[in-house]
Amino acid sequence: MRLLIVFLTLLLILTACASPIQPTIAPTDVSEPESDAPALDGTFETSLLVTEWKGNTEGSVLYPLDPASGAALPNYTPISLGYSSYHAFSPDRQTLAVVSFPTETTYHGSLLLIDLPAWKTERFELELTGWVNTMVFSPNGKRLAIAHGESNYKVTMVNIEEGVITAQSQTDSFISRLKFTENGEALMLYRPTFGMMNELNAPPPQVLLLDAADLSPRWSAELEEVHDGIFPKDENVTPADLYEPGQALYISPGLAFAPEQDTLYIVHADAEQLTTVNFGAQKVETVEIQTKLSWFERLLSLTAGVAHAKIADGTHKQVAVSPDGQFLYVTGVNHASFQNQHGNWQLEQTPLGLEIIQTRDGSRVEHLETDATELSLSPDGHFLYLRNWGNNQGNIPSTEIFDTSDWQFVARKDKISATPALLMNGEFLLVSAYASSETSHYMSVLKPDGSSVLAEWKGTEYIYWLSTP
Repeated sequence: MRLLIVFLTLLLILTACASPIQPTIAPTDVSEPESDAPALDGTFETSLLVTEWKGNTEGSVLYPLDPASGAALPNYTPISLGYSSYHAFSPDRQTLAVVSFPTETTYHGSLLLIDLPAWKTERFELELTGWVNTMVFSPNGKRLAIAHGESNYKVTMVNIEEGVITAQSQTDSFISRLKFTENGEALMLYRPTFGMMNELNAPPPQVLLLDAADLSPRWSAELEEVHDGIFPKDENVTPADLYEPGQALYISPGLAFAPEQDTLYIVHADAEQLTTVNFGAQKVETVEIQTKLSWFERLLSLTAGVAHAKIADGTHKQVAVSPDGQFLYVTGVNHASFQNQHGNWQLEQTPLGLEIIQTRDGSRVEHLETDATELSLSPDGHFLYLRNWGNNQGNIPSTEIFDTSDWQFVARKDKISATPALLMNGEFLLVSAYASSETSHYMSVLKPDGSSVLAEWKGTEYIYWLSTP
């Protein structure tokens, strides 16, 4: 005991001599957000792009919408996107690339390039097969990388200027995240376990770095500590049982590429851990997520045990990265299934709150209570939009708006599922769409801070906002 006291005393002296840990405070170098909405004058520059379903014969159509009135702009003929489609904006947002399928099957996919200011289209018959999981432009806008597939998964590289496939590579499972490196010379990919759900001993998720010219591998790594997919609860579960209630865990970590960096952040869904994949250094690092402690709290924690997070039937997380790359904003939800007194399976949701994590060391600098289960970050980084779909309240959505300049909730909007959407001139507004029935759809446009509604209307057809960042 005496030796322990001496040891602790020495530690206290050494720690007191060291530089004190600075308290973590909310960022102060963020400019005051503008609360006023952009001036809306009914022109193409202040319009939002939307798609609307017109039935099996016509499919989806694209058109510019005046957010002040909720009406389509005149003199812009709607563009047909086929039965199903997936899109990506070029870096300068002057070109919209759409992979379009003519029928309900995922065969004969073509590439539609839309010159937005001119409102002209050019179609290339690429004969792509399989649902598009994700696609992205290169930084110079000259290449388009497409991850697609259904039973056979591929990455396809397209030369935008010529409309031809320049390279194609087959992967073992689907790709859920895709981004070019900042210099445009390579492609960063994340491949989860999901897609191998019938294998009880599926390999861990994998990250890959492919050469952008020919899609040849430069580097890859298995993420042994990351769980992402469907996992049996115990060794008695067979592949056929995975879809039965209470038999499997649905685990989905939060993933986000850092802005202007060749880095992927992964916030684990089933453990208090942060994995950072540095594609430039070809390095993977995992750290424990811990609350930022003072020097004395760190000292007292030397003899404390480690508590591991418990998982329910499923855990899903979402992550957004601050524009300066310093913070991760994390939210999510736990799903737990149970049988009621009549033997029927029920699902209970428990929101995980909002956590703010420092990227440099994985320390948790803030935890805030919220019922949100998903989030979006405004393009300028000033606001977080935290959404909830009502659980037992008839699936009526609500949105909390969080100001990142002072880390305070500034508004709550009921009957709103708000996400940021860019106008054609680069400014942004908040948009919302939800349905109460097959023929009752509610659309709204709000100021960026949610302080007021600029327009709202009800329609028989669902509007999909295409202009989200």
